[in-house]
Amino acid sequence: MQRYVKYFLLIGTLSLSAAIVLAAEGKKKEAGEKQGNRVAVATTRPAYLDKEHAPRGKGWVKLFNGRNLKGWKSFPDDRPNSWKVEKDILVSDFKEGEHGTNIFSEEKFGDFEIYYEYLVPKNGNSGVFLRGQYEIQIQADHGVPSDKPRDWGNGGIYGQKAPSKNVSKPDGEWQSVYATMIGKKITVFLNGEKIIDNYEPPRATHLYGELKVKDGDPTGPILLQGDHKPIKFRYVMVKPVGKPAEKK
Repeated sequence: MQRYVKYFLLIGTLSLSAAIVLAAEGKKKEAGEKQGNRVAVATTRPAYLDKEHAPRGKGWVKLFNGRNLKGWKSFPDDRPNSWKVEKDILVSDFKEGEHGTNIFSEEKFGDFEIYYEYLVPKNGNSGVFLRGQYEIQIQADHGVPSDKPRDWGNGGIYGQKAPSKNVSKPDGEWQSVYATMIGKKITVFLNGEKIIDNYEPPRATHLYGELKVKDGDPTGPILLQGDHKPIKFRYVMVKPVGKPAEKK
């Protein structure tokens, strides 16, 4: 009888040990799945500033891959390239009193949507050229009264169309632009608010010879100004509408 009691006690101990091991393995698996889910969410969708107009769905082209300057060309050639990549950020940096360079995409675009985020320093000045012709201005002008719009104001079409209101963020804060270029009409959302509505520029803002683009060309590259003041960009993305993008 004593032998049977020892046997049943041994079986019970082994069953309890197995249950403890299985429970521990289950918790590890559950924790691993939760951690895996967190990683998946973090890597599939960046924390865009403008969640309403941020890139989603198919068709978006990453002009800046977050690692290097592949797909971009710098100019003018007589200056050292001022662009580099720092921690997934596209940066044009140079000493005070000097001039940097501009860069443009090797791809040309016709009709498209574009999204980008930027950090402009105090008194900073830059711009993004659509089709290499029409400049959406970047200006550190937070606090300028909205009843005194300027055609060189942040988000305006430089020299031609002032933004409808000033929605610029303070110095040191990242800002976002979502814009469309359909035909010759441009719409701009700055920091989530529409400030240019279906505007048709009568002419190009400026034409750079290095881009080999003429005024009114139906396609052209995306150009980022980096020669005036230091500037930072991230999430530079384009979605062609209609015909696919063209290689230069």
